[in-house]
Amino acid sequence: MSIIKVYIVDDHQIVIDGLETYFFGNKKFELVGFANSSKKLFKDLEKLKIDILILDINLPDLSGIQIARIVKQRYNSIKIVFLSANIDENSLNDSTEVGGMGYFTKDIDEEEFFIGLDKINNNESYYSKGIHNTLFGAYSNKTSKDEFASDILSQREVEVIKLFADGLSFKEIANELCISTRTVESHKKNILDKLELKNTIELVKYAILNGISSL
Repeated sequence: MSIIKVYIVDDHQIVIDGLETYFFGNKKFELVGFANSSKKLFKDLEKLKIDILILDINLPDLSGIQIARIVKQRYNSIKIVFLSANIDENSLNDSTEVGGMGYFTKDIDEEEFFIGLDKINNNESYYSKGIHNTLFGAYSNKTSKDEFASDILSQREVEVIKLFADGLSFKEIANELCISTRTVESHKKNILDKLELKNTIELVKYAILNGISSL
């Protein structure tokens, strides 16, 4: 199995130094480089093979969102995950719109950090525990614009949306419900289509607003 190459962009060296220690002795993921701004990143992209790019949202030149747009245009195979101390609805929505597959808080511990990277490497989205808690706090006291109707989703789809909202991966949901990951993918696509949702963040919001999430 080939080692997964990871690159970090953050303007705080202390954050990079802290995350760098996570990679010591790890045989699956390798930190191949880091940058404090987009300028160094784009130079390194010309010579390095990068599988996963971790981007801070707020940077001194281009924002992480702006960098992600450029990277996806030039290097579409690179998987992007955002890292930020601040969690707000606009940043979360922007991160998914530019192709981000995950969003980590800067207080993420080593175990969860690699759980997230592993899922992203397997083409699954991952949002750290702090993201789900923030969404719950922001939306739990709001009234849903559309009353949840049982005839919109099947009972199985309700089970799937609850597990996604609780942060489970495709594989974990498949194991929980004793179905294949392909079936889980099909259920998620049908749910998004039926509810006219765009991504996992909107799915989580819907679950919270309609009392489906157990968070």
